[in-house]
Amino acid sequence: MLVLTVDLNDAHIKVTGMIAEHGRGHSERFADMIHRTHPTAALTGTYFCEQSLLPIGDIVVDGKLCHKGGMGTALCLTDDNQCSFVVPRRYTGIDWSEYDFVCAAGPRLVKKGDASVHPGPEGFHDRSLLGTASRLAVGLTANNKLLFVATRKPIQLGQMARVMKKLGCVDAINLDAGGSLGFYHNAKFEIAPHRKLTNLILVYDDRARYDRFKHRLAPGLEVAACPNPDIHP
Repeated sequence: MLVLTVDLNDAHIKVTGMIAEHGRGHSERFADMIHRTHPTAALTGTYFCEQSLLPIGDIVVDGKLCHKGGMGTALCLTDDNQCSFVVPRRYTGIDWSEYDFVCAAGPRLVKKGDASVHPGPEGFHDRSLLGTASRLAVGLTANNKLLFVATRKPIQLGQMARVMKKLGCVDAINLDAGGSLGFYHNAKFEIAPHRKLTNLILVYDDRARYDRFKHRLAPGLEVAACPNPDIHP
C-alpha cells in the first residue's frame, strides 16, 4: 500500500488537476502529462469512458470548468486549501465558482467518519467497478491532511473504505484505478498505468512552480455533458 500525505495547512502546497494535452475527448501518456506540468506528485483522477474518452465527473481546474460529467462525489479545494466533498445532483449543473479545483469521482467511501459504500445513488452501476481491483482513494483527516492511498493488491470498495477510515479519514472517495492507476511522487513512478489517461490530480509543494506551469493544465475549455458511460477500472 502506498500513502501520500498532503498537509493542507501548509500555504506552499497546491493541489490541482489537469486534463490531456488536446483537451476533452483526448488521452495522453501518464509520463508525458507529468513532464509537461512538473508536479511534485501526480495521481489518477476520475474515471472516463474508454470509447469517448470523456470523464464521468465534473472537473474544475484553476477555477474554470473543464468538463461537466454529472456523476459521483467531488473532491473540492479552494485556492487557500479548504477542502470539501460535495455530491452534485446527477446530470445537472452546479455552481463550482467557490472552488479552484474540483474532481468528481467516487463512490463515497467515508462520510463524517462512517465507512459505508453506496455506489448506486451516485450513478455507479458497472459491475467492473463493484468487483475487486487495485484501488486509489483520497480522503481528508480531522487535522486537514489529504491522504492519497493506493493498493496494488485487488480489493473491494468496502475494504478500501475501511482502510481509509483506519488511516484517520473522516471523508473519502474512490478514484479511478485498476489499469488506469498511476502514482508518481518526487520524480519516481511508483505505479505506472497500463493505458493513456484523460485527467490527473496534481500536487505542488511550491506555488511558484505551480504558477509557472498552470497554463499547461487545462487546454481546450469547451464544456459539454458526458452521458452515463460504462467505466473500466
